[in-house]
Amino acid sequence: MGLVSAVKKSVVVHMLIAYIFLASGIICNIFQAAGYLLLRPYSLTAYRKLAAFFTNMHWSQLVFLNEWWAGSTINMYGTDADIGRIGKENAVLLMNHKYETDMISGWTVCERFGCLGTSRALIKESVKYLPVVGWSMFFIEFLFLKRDYEEDKRTIVKQLKELRNYPDYFWLLLFCEGTRFTAEKHQKSMEVARNKGVPELKHHLLPRTRGFLLCAQGIREYIPAFYDVEIHFPNGSPEPTLMGLLKGEAQHAHIYVRRIPTEEVPEEESACAEYCHELYRIKDKNFEYFEQNGVFPDKVREIPRRPYTLLIFTFWSVLLVVPLMKYLVGLVLSGSTFMIAGVVLGGVLVSLLLQKMMEVTQISKGSSYGHTKDNNKKK
Repeated sequence: MGLVSAVKKSVVVHMLIAYIFLASGIICNIFQAAGYLLLRPYSLTAYRKLAAFFTNMHWSQLVFLNEWWAGSTINMYGTDADIGRIGKENAVLLMNHKYETDMISGWTVCERFGCLGTSRALIKESVKYLPVVGWSMFFIEFLFLKRDYEEDKRTIVKQLKELRNYPDYFWLLLFCEGTRFTAEKHQKSMEVARNKGVPELKHHLLPRTRGFLLCAQGIREYIPAFYDVEIHFPNGSPEPTLMGLLKGEAQHAHIYVRRIPTEEVPEEESACAEYCHELYRIKDKNFEYFEQNGVFPDKVREIPRRPYTLLIFTFWSVLLVVPLMKYLVGLVLSGSTFMIAGVVLGGVLVSLLLQKMMEVTQISKGSSYGHTKDNNKKK
C-alpha cells in the first residue's frame, strides 16, 4: 500500500498522466477540427456525433482520474422517478459552484449516465482559449459568455436555437451564481441582497437570473426539465482539489437531484426571477440540511463506476507511453546532449501546461462576483 501511494504521489507519474492527457487531447482536437472543416458543412448531425465521441475519448481520462485512480465515489439522492429519468432526456442542470472539483464530479455523473460527450455549459469566454480542453468545449458547442448582457443574450438565444436538432440527449449546465463560491464573494453578494431587499443565502451567492430567464424562454420545445443539482462533500473532509485527485486522494461526492418540469418555470421576467431566487433558497436549505445531518434528504443510492474510462485510459496509455519509452531509451543510448535537452524542455512545457490548466479550477483564480460590463443592469 505504501508503494502504491508513493507511485500516485510521484511527480514523474503526474507528468506521464499529463503527457497522456495533453497528447491524446491534441489528437482528439485534430479529428474534431477536421470534422468541423470537412464534415460539418455537409452533415451537422454526423459532425456532432464525431465531436461528442472524441470529447468522450478525451474527458473520460478526468473521470478515470476521479473514480479509478483516486477511488472516489458518487452518492446520489432523489426520488426514484427523478433519478430514473437522468440520461433519458435533455435537461438544464442548475448546480452549486463551491468546490474546485465539482465540475469533475459532474462529469463523472455525466459519464455514468452516458452523457459525457454531449454535455455542455454556459461558461466564460476565456476558457475557450485554454489548450486542449477549451478547444474541445468549442467543438461541442459550449455557450461562451463575455459578461456583457446584450452580447451574451444574442449568443444564448442563437445557440439554444441551434441545439433544437441535436441528435442525442444532452445536458446544459448553468451556474446561476456566475462564479465559484468564496467567503469574500459571499460577503459582497449578500450586500447586494440586502440592498435589493431579498432574503440572504448562507451557502450560495445570490443567483443571476437573466441567464436562467433566457434558458426558461428558449428551451420549452425541446428540453423538458431543469435539474436542481446540489453537491456536497463529507463534513470535515479535506477540501477537494484537482491536485488531490492527481495524488490519488479519494473524494466522496454527495449529489442531490430534483427534477423540475420546464412548464413549471414562469416565462414572464419578474416571475421567472423570483422563481430562480426561491429555487436558490431551497438549494440553501438542502445544503444546510447536509451540514447538519451529513446526508441530503430523500433516498440515497451509490451510482457504480463503469469500466469504460479505465479501458479508454489504458488505450491511450498503450498508444502514447510505449512509443515514448522506446524513444527515451534510444535517446539515452545515443548520448545526444542536444536531443536530451529538448526532451527536458518538453517535460518543462508539459508541467507548465498542466499547471495552467489546474489554475483554471482553483477557487482563488475564479472571477470576481458581480464583475460585468453590464453590471448596473444586472438583476
